[in-house]
Amino acid sequence: MMSRLRGIVQHNLPVKLLALAVAIVLWLYVMNDQNPGMEGSYTVPVTVEHAPDGYQLSTDSETVTIRVRGPRSFFVAAGRGDFHARINLSDFTEGERAYPVEASIPYGFELVNVSPDKITANLDRMVQKTFKAELTVGGSPAAGFTVDRIVQDSETATVEGPRSLVDQIVHIVGHINLSGQSNGFTVTVPLIALNSDGREVSGVTLVPTSTEVSVRLARGLTRKVVEVRAKPQSNLSPQLKLEGITVDPMRIEIAGAEDVVSKITSIETEEFSLADVRETQKRQVKLVLPDGVTVADPNVTVEIKVGAMR
Repeated sequence: MMSRLRGIVQHNLPVKLLALAVAIVLWLYVMNDQNPGMEGSYTVPVTVEHAPDGYQLSTDSETVTIRVRGPRSFFVAAGRGDFHARINLSDFTEGERAYPVEASIPYGFELVNVSPDKITANLDRMVQKTFKAELTVGGSPAAGFTVDRIVQDSETATVEGPRSLVDQIVHIVGHINLSGQSNGFTVTVPLIALNSDGREVSGVTLVPTSTEVSVRLARGLTRKVVEVRAKPQSNLSPQLKLEGITVDPMRIEIAGAEDVVSKITSIETEEFSLADVRETQKRQVKLVLPDGVTVADPNVTVEIKVGAMR
């Protein structure tokens, strides 16, 4: 039996070996011709892993392009959902930093490149800060009337947001308009956050978002225009010199009983600190009003001009 089987195998052995070699060559030819190697690209979203709590995260790109090489048949079977990209923030640092992109591809593919191969992520700490809720007053009441008293129900407001935005805020303000008013009134005034240039800082949350303001008007009071004097503390950084402080408005109209108003020649601002001044800036400060004296707007703007000490 074995000798017979051996005879069958050895019969025309050279021809059989040649046929096997031809078959292998033909198979390799077909595979390379019909299923050749090729390259392709997939654009996929970037997943952020281990993002820390208490931070606002932003990245310079939300997608990357993964380029791979492999047989054509693999590309037919694979889809974009089979390719993944991620960045790992487990060793994060606050602020802006580039993190390498890690790509995952299906078995059988060869990774050519990832573009971009790094994603810049910015981590901004979420913070809270409380400010005095200030009021600005515009317009004048009807002839013969003046402001007797302004009362607001919320004296402060808390701001929450990324540290980079909260640090820009100088004050929280609401605005009321007295134009043509002859009766007392109550109004809900929206509050907004302003920077040192008087521009609104967006991207933060205020609590409360508004304050209820009651305005009481009076008539028959004596009016007088007086000078406004700024009252800064003497705590400016020794590396800086104070070049000047200007007040806007420089003069205001006060109202009150004649025997009180007649004795007033100027109104001072509240004392304000210069310790946190690093460059020329503007800020709002309140006026210190004697008893029985009112003004349309109890706030003024002071510009603090500083220069480097030589």
